[in-house]
Amino acid sequence: MAIERIEGKPKTEWTPGALIQLGVSIVLVLLSVLFGWLAFSNWRFKTNLVEGYQEYDRGRAKAAVKPLEAALSWRKEHTGARELLAKILCDEGKLDDARKHYQILVAQGYAAPQVRVGLGVLALKEVEGLDKPKAIEAMVAEAAAEFKKVGGVPEAEIGLGHCELVLARKLANDAHYPKAQAIFAKVSTAMESRDFRAQITRDGLVDYYTGLGKALASADKYDERARDAFDACFQYTPGWGLPMANVLALEGRRFAQFSEPADALAKLAPDITSRRNQARVILNSLRGEERDVMREPWLMYSLALAQAWGRAGNVNELSAIVKELVSGGFDQRMEPYLLEAMIRTEIALKDDPNPASQDQAVTKAGGSTNELLTKLPTDDANKERRAVALNNAGWTLAWRGGYGNNEGMYQQAVQRFTEALRLYPDDYVFNRNMAIVLKRFRKPPTAPAGFVDKCRAAAASNKDLAQDFEKLQKYIESN
Repeated sequence: MAIERIEGKPKTEWTPGALIQLGVSIVLVLLSVLFGWLAFSNWRFKTNLVEGYQEYDRGRAKAAVKPLEAALSWRKEHTGARELLAKILCDEGKLDDARKHYQILVAQGYAAPQVRVGLGVLALKEVEGLDKPKAIEAMVAEAAAEFKKVGGVPEAEIGLGHCELVLARKLANDAHYPKAQAIFAKVSTAMESRDFRAQITRDGLVDYYTGLGKALASADKYDERARDAFDACFQYTPGWGLPMANVLALEGRRFAQFSEPADALAKLAPDITSRRNQARVILNSLRGEERDVMREPWLMYSLALAQAWGRAGNVNELSAIVKELVSGGFDQRMEPYLLEAMIRTEIALKDDPNPASQDQAVTKAGGSTNELLTKLPTDDANKERRAVALNNAGWTLAWRGGYGNNEGMYQQAVQRFTEALRLYPDDYVFNRNMAIVLKRFRKPPTAPAGFVDKCRAAAASNKDLAQDFEKLQKYIESN
């Protein structure tokens, strides 16, 4: 049976019940869209926020900037994200951007002490671009005022110490260093309190130990407390080369002034070896700017240590350190070659009751000097160094010629002195040494009289040379 077809257009009738159901459906759709959007935005915010925090905790502060900015784009009023972002921007030197974020936090009524501390740090960083004393003092005073607004907070007290350090450095006024030391001593005492210690952050500890190290390192003499402070700083920032660079600089100062006997240095050998091994591993692990920061202190520390070993009589340690430097990327630097030649010459000059032993020392000194001569450039900047090295090489050859009664050695010495005199024809020492060596020949290749005349002229213009010239003249005139 066929279905009967209905004539005309279909009609829609809206009953009150249908309208209510439709309205409810629309509301539910809108609510679902709204809640979905809120859930999505909240997810995006939290994802970016967590990523920013994690990057910062991993020591990748720069990588945390974009996630934190993204988090703030979803929730502008979030103070934690903005505070951390402001700190990172301040640390990176983007001071205008950092100040903008700190000002937003202040406008929001965010009263966390770290905001005032951040503004104080920002002001201290802005001092770096100033050179007029009044402007420097005014900006440091602004920083100190921010720190004092939250006095008692560890980072604020530490900031006051850094104010004194900045004044000492920018104004070249050492009177501020004792003030800084006093402030850091006060912080050190306060850290004995559990409550105070509980407030301080890792970054605060880094700033504390850095400032303490700088304040203590300001003295002319080596202070192991400064080294210990930078060591402690490094423990909190193992991926940062600057604290270890500061440690090496201080250790370099220590060993450059070291004058104790060999047994005292031998007692320190285990600590020295441990320090060098640690620093070497750190240096090799660093790249780019961080490596460059540590490279020069490593060189200076190694040279100072090599000098201490050499002057204590342990030339094996001296040579080992020089060899390591040369093979470790410093082969184009003259300092290792200069140091070894200098120390070996000092050893050769010491009186030794055993002529054979001294001959060995002189021979090694000559070898070091000859190696130095192969490395020294021939430009004007190294002219004096070359002349001194040539003179020293001539002296070692002359000594060996005298010890072995070997005129061939004397002849080589004359060649070296001749090269030195080409660079400085009127130098008293070079002319004096040439005259003495020529006197030792049975039949000298050149008469020493001309060189003696040069010495006479130099002694006439410099009374300090008169006594030595008198001895030279007597030697030349003797049979």
